[in-house]
Amino acid sequence: MGPWWLYLLIFIFGYLTHKTFYFFRSAKISIGLIRVSQLISLLVLAKSMENFYYSHTARMRQMAENDESKKNIKDTRRSFNLEISNYKERAIKEMLDLHPSAYAPIVEFDNWNSAMKYLEDNKEYVLKILTQDKDDQETSR
Repeated sequence: MGPWWLYLLIFIFGYLTHKTFYFFRSAKISIGLIRVSQLISLLVLAKSMENFYYSHTARMRQMAENDESKKNIKDTRRSFNLEISNYKERAIKEMLDLHPSAYAPIVEFDNWNSAMKYLEDNKEYVLKILTQDKDDQETSR
């Protein structure tokens, strides 16, 4: 039958090799999921900023049409800019606080401007993700 311990060593080596490759594969998948979730979250934040600015523009237009004083318009604009600035800082800070410290090296932004640059750098990938469902529907017909 041969040396039984050789069979046992080969089995243990195979088992440990399997576990090692499984670990690395799982780590790669989890990092990919974190990056995709970051991109989608940043896209949602960017879209919300667009809506904030649209509502701000509508409010400014309404104030101008209602003959509000220049001071009121200026105060409203200043207040809006402060609120948006605080919202941007808080949103990015809360997003970064959600990451465990072990994943800190894969986070490629630390403020609003660097987050928007990261989103812009990955624009094609995000658009591909967003249009993937439409492509799936078209090819399934």
